[in-house]
Amino acid sequence: MVGTGALAWWVRSLHMARRIDSAHLDGLQQQIVALQKDLRYLAEQTSKRPALPSARVLPAEVAASTPYAQAIELVRQGLAAAEVAERCGISRSEAELIISLYRNNSPS
Repeated sequence: MVGTGALAWWVRSLHMARRIDSAHLDGLQQQIVALQKDLRYLAEQTSKRPALPSARVLPAEVAASTPYAQAIELVRQGLAAAEVAERCGISRSEAELIISLYRNNSPS
């Protein structure tokens, strides 16, 4: 037979688990609400922007802000994958992919 102390401990632990679960769920619900607000904001901002040109042409603001845009520029200048990767802080395989996409497709 289970002692009353063990039974009381078990009941308290169940009660604490429910309270923790309830607090955890409240926190998750708050995070979901915040994420939904962020998504609505991003959707509004995206709908206000003009569409980006083709994937091979980067707007100036993006070109200046990403290591991949810098890598594309370096590839167009003829640098090797290892050099592009080192200068831009990207992996060599990323640099090789950029080379395969952009080396022979420079805009005229």
